[in-house]
Amino acid sequence: MNTLIQLLIACEALLRSVGETFWADKIQSALKKDGGTIDIYLLEEILSWYGGMGSFNDLLISSYNDHLVDEKDEERLNDELNRLRSQIYQEATRLKRG
Repeated sequence: MNTLIQLLIACEALLRSVGETFWADKIQSALKKDGGTIDIYLLEEILSWYGGMGSFNDLLISSYNDHLVDEKDEERLNDELNRLRSQIYQEATRLKRG
């Protein structure tokens, strides 16, 4: 569980650093619900962020999306976001399976 919490914290920090408040706030809300333990309901909430229109998977860090980022840094930041998103999903799925 600590791994998932660390991944969520890192992802929130990345998103806040570029001014992406919608998803950063969702992550922060999930972490506040945590209270030191992640239960099945929180895991299901996190997994619900993935898939469908407007999902976490659709997020792209870009100056065109009004993010505070130089064009030259977009690829690097999106690579980091993709890594974190993937690891969050994998860890939440692993924990849910028990």
